[in-house]
Amino acid sequence: MKQFFALRRETIGRLLVCLSRTLLGALLAGAQFFGGYAPFAVGMVGAAGPGWEGLAALVGAGLGALVLLDFPHALRTMACSVLLFTANNAFCELKAYRKKFFLPALTAGLVLVVEAIYAVRSGGAAEAAYCLIATALAALAAHCCRTVFDAPDARAAPPYASLVLLTGVLSALASAQLSNGFAPGRIASALAVLFFAFDREMAAALAAALCIGLAMDLGTPDGTFLHAACYGFAALLAALPRRKNRVRAAYAFALATIAFALPLGVDRGLPLLYEGLAGTLLFLLLPSSALRAAHEAEPASAVPEGTLRHRLRESADALRELYESVARTRPSEEENPAIVFDRAAEAVCRDCPQRALCWEKEYGRTYNALSDATAALLRNAQARAEDFSAYFSGRCVRFSSFLAAVNTELRAFLLRRQYRTRLDEAYLRSAGQYAQLSELLSQAAERPAAAEAAGAGAIAYRVGVTLRPKEGEDVSGDSASTFETEAGELCLLLSDGMGSGEEARRESAFAVRLLERFLRAGVDAPPALKTVNSALGLRAEISDSFVTVDLLTLSLKNGEGELYKYGAAPSYIKQGRRVRRVTCSCLPAGLAEGAAPPETTHIRLAGGSWLVMVTDGVADAADDAWLQALLADWDGENPQMLVSSILADSYEHKGTADDAGVLALYLPEKKDAPREV
Repeated sequence: MKQFFALRRETIGRLLVCLSRTLLGALLAGAQFFGGYAPFAVGMVGAAGPGWEGLAALVGAGLGALVLLDFPHALRTMACSVLLFTANNAFCELKAYRKKFFLPALTAGLVLVVEAIYAVRSGGAAEAAYCLIATALAALAAHCCRTVFDAPDARAAPPYASLVLLTGVLSALASAQLSNGFAPGRIASALAVLFFAFDREMAAALAAALCIGLAMDLGTPDGTFLHAACYGFAALLAALPRRKNRVRAAYAFALATIAFALPLGVDRGLPLLYEGLAGTLLFLLLPSSALRAAHEAEPASAVPEGTLRHRLRESADALRELYESVARTRPSEEENPAIVFDRAAEAVCRDCPQRALCWEKEYGRTYNALSDATAALLRNAQARAEDFSAYFSGRCVRFSSFLAAVNTELRAFLLRRQYRTRLDEAYLRSAGQYAQLSELLSQAAERPAAAEAAGAGAIAYRVGVTLRPKEGEDVSGDSASTFETEAGELCLLLSDGMGSGEEARRESAFAVRLLERFLRAGVDAPPALKTVNSALGLRAEISDSFVTVDLLTLSLKNGEGELYKYGAAPSYIKQGRRVRRVTCSCLPAGLAEGAAPPETTHIRLAGGSWLVMVTDGVADAADDAWLQALLADWDGENPQMLVSSILADSYEHKGTADDAGVLALYLPEKKDAPREV
């Protein structure tokens, strides 16, 4: 029954996704540029991919083009969409199809093939330029829509991709104009610009305003950049104050709109003025929950770093992220009760003279008899003769033996189910502990706390870092971070995710990000590492992944520190021409049971010393003589040049079959030397 409902929910979910693709494709067909091009609809069809989702997007884009475009442009849009859907189904099995560049390049190529024919026939330079711009917009839309579709939720999508998709939707809404020249969609665009100006920093707000304004201008036949200029200037004024206030932002936006609208004529200025003021009014009427809570309450930056309140808030955020990462719904692993009959039949019916009759000729009747008995077996927790039909029990020549075997397998089945249930409960309880701790710390962070003084470090340092992906991958599975804490400690982090590519990068970045949060919040390194190790162990139940961890915590007052390792490759300390290797024998984080502590090495670095961390894609304990020789002979003072040299030499010894990461720390002999990262 659970499997039935799970399948039903999955089917309904897929239908809703297909319906959304259809509606979005139809809507984006209204985003017309240069008199009839619909690049957003074509790009969205390409991003929807093969299968039912792609077909739904194709249907939506086709219907929208027929309704919203003139017939020649609708025909060209439909031709591009059909070609893209066909190409997606033809190339989806290729390895290159999963590359980031493939879909935009495919979209651009097919759009150019179709549209270039009409551009050449028109013979005008302007039409050729329009064709090239529309091709570029279609490729951009395909990339951004695919990025948004692949994100687990809307918040996880990159801001630029969401902005491009929003721009297409607003442009489609703005294409519907009233008889007096007003466009309700442009009111929504003014509201979006004001929201970005209030919610984002000035640079991001200006970029969003220009993108939305250009989309409004490209969809109009007058060929001016009125909306881009007006929205850009208004966004700058609204985003100018550091401490955001809703009324102040709306007032600045309205003033900028009035300044642009007044010099214009009635035909152009009046719609711009009314649309801008209407968007401003809607912004003022938005509920507070629709705006960032940081602008309605005290900004996080208003809490001084180093205070107890700041540390509690940072710890609460880290624990909340831990909880959200491990408390996702686990995939259903419900065992099919039919396995009870399968195993019983394997033990009893293997050499039975009636086997061919029961399990081949009369398989359907045998299957129905066992299916009918399943509910009674599970309800009574045992098999009884009356649970089976008279036809089956009368025909079976070894019915008593079969009944005993079924009871044996049923007891084992119920024990396994009970074990899985308890395991799931323990899993959820463990994950829930992070949420409870996060809630407690968040409540404590709201209480006033006295500021704590943090001493400044006196030791100067320089850091170099480089990460190289495995051959054939776009991103490295290694992650690194360097930062100082309020306690005057320098922290160096290097992590290697299992495997390579995006999945490995996600796991290593997760470990680095959480450790940095804990350490910045003032949590000591050993408990922070053990907590992250436990969290990764819980995540391994879902993702089957683990990471290595290299962590250095160094006091900037006296140069003493600790080097912590979870399954990491050797690290190297260079003082003069002497090179010391620090290794570990413990398992990577996520594989060690419980809150196993990391291996710890106490170190002291003086002026002129080096510390180098590497991942196993560079060197390991079995083959690092070349690296020790390189470090012993190194007499430079630039850590970035050192990590580049190490990475270059690793080609010869390790090749490019794995991700490679190098992080180097150098303490200059002069105490007044600058700190460089």
